Amino acid sequence: MKLTTPLSLALVAALVVVTIAGFVLIPDAKQLPVRWALDGQVVSTLPRNLALIQMPIATAAIWALIYAVQRWGNSERRAGAAATLRMILPGVTTLFLIIQLLIVLVGAGVAVPYFQAH
Repeated sequence: MKLTTPLSLALVAALVVVTIAGFVLIPDAKQLPVRWALDGQVVSTLPRNLALIQMPIATAAIWALIYAVQRWGNSERRAGAAATLRMILPGVTTLFLIIQLLIVLVGAGVAVPYFQAH
């Protein structure tokens, strides 16, 4: 059963575009926020390259894990699991895309309500 859908592929493409935009728009030496407290204050930062590459790596890891479950998982449960995994894949990819978008926007100096650069 095929796990990828046009939506999932479009989300990955958007993640790639946002990541490339981050590399183009944000200076190399800049520290980017990667974790915020509940009040919107930055809890931790990373250098630009590490901050921008973490969401694509996490997305690739989740996609690989889902592929492995589908490929080598219990064959008796494969059909039911595929339906669930087809819902999980775009959901997790969307979450990582939103996080990446916030990192890039804040790093580029765009005022994002609630999320503060420092």
